[in-house]
Amino acid sequence: MRWALVASGVVIFAALYAPQPLLPGLERAFAVPPGAAGWGMAGPLVALVLFSPLVPRLRLSAGWVLGGGVFGVGVFGVLGAVAPSLGAWVLLRFLQGACLAAVPGLAFALVVRLFPERARVMAGLLVAGNAVGGTLGRVLAGVLAEGLGERWALALVSLPALFLAPFFLVGKERVALEPPRYTPAAWPLLAIGTSLLFVNLFVANLLPYRLEALGFSQGRIGLVYLAYLAGILGSSAAGVFAERVGEARALYAALGVVLVGLGGMLAQGGVGVFAGFALVLFGVFAAQGVAGGLAGRWGSGVSGAYVSAYYLGGALAGGVYPPFVGLDFAASVGVAALVVGLALLSVPRAAPSAGARCN
Repeated sequence: MRWALVASGVVIFAALYAPQPLLPGLERAFAVPPGAAGWGMAGPLVALVLFSPLVPRLRLSAGWVLGGGVFGVGVFGVLGAVAPSLGAWVLLRFLQGACLAAVPGLAFALVVRLFPERARVMAGLLVAGNAVGGTLGRVLAGVLAEGLGERWALALVSLPALFLAPFFLVGKERVALEPPRYTPAAWPLLAIGTSLLFVNLFVANLLPYRLEALGFSQGRIGLVYLAYLAGILGSSAAGVFAERVGEARALYAALGVVLVGLGGMLAQGGVGVFAGFALVLFGVFAAQGVAGGLAGRWGSGVSGAYVSAYYLGGALAGGVYPPFVGLDFAASVGVAALVVGLALLSVPRAAPSAGARCN
C-alpha cells in the first residue's frame, strides 16, 4: 500500500485535469456553445468540497476506502468518455470527484502511519505526485486527442486508476485510523489551505489575458503552463526543508516565495511573467506540502476538512476572477497578495497548534 499511496496522486489527478485542454473539442463533440463544458471541470471540485469531510466517517478499512475511491475515479472517467450528452458527462465528472474525495484526505493521515520516520518528506512527495499527475493529465490528453480524439484520450488517461486500485486491497499493511476528530483549533490551517488553491487558480485563470496583452499566441500561452513543473520541485523540497527548520518557518518561506513571484508577474516581458508564475507555483505547492502534512498529523477528520477547504479555495477563485479580466493586472496581483498575507497571519496558530496536537 505504501507506494500505491504515493502513486495514487499521480493517476487520480491526471484523470481530474485531463479534460482541461480538451474543452473546446468536447464542446464540439457535444454540440454545445463555447464555455458550456466548463461545468465538467467545476463538477468534481464541488464534489471534493462536499464529500472530503465525510470520507473519514466511513466505517471501512483505509485500504478499501482508498482502493474503492481510486477504482471509482477510473470507472467514471472511462464512462465519461462515452457519455452521450454534456449533462451526462458533467454528472459522471461529479461522481468521479466524489470518488476522488476518498483519497487526498486519508492519504495525508496515512502518511503518518505508514512512514512515521519520514512523514514530512513523504507528505511533500504526495503533493509532488499530485502536481505530476495534473501536468501529465493535461499533456497526455492533448497529445492523445491529436491522433485518437477527445473521447479516447479521456478513457486512456483514466485507465491507470483501474490498474492501481487493487494494490490497496491486497497490500500487506492493514492500517486502522482513529475515529475522525474535529476541532476549532485547526481553523488557521484550513484557512491556509483555502488561500493556497485560491491564489493558484485565481492567477492561472487570469494569466492568458495577461499574456495576450503581451502579444502571445495561443500556442505560446499553453507552453507557459509548463511552469506547473516548478510545483513538483516545491512540494518535493518542502518536506526536507520543514524537517530542518520546522513547519512554521517553512510556511513563511514558501509564502514569501509566492509574494516574490506575484511581483515578478507584473513584468512587461514574457520571460519575467513566466519566471514569476513559476515562483508562485513553487511556493504554493511547497506550502501545500507542509500544510497537508500538518493536517495529516491532526488525524483523518481534520485532514478531510483540510482537503475540503483547499478545494473550496479553488471554487471561490473560479467565481471571483471574471470581473478582473478587463482590469489592470496589478489589481489581480494585489488581490492575490492580500490573500497570501491572510495566510501568513494564520501561520503562527496553524503550525504550533498542529505540532502540539501531534506531540
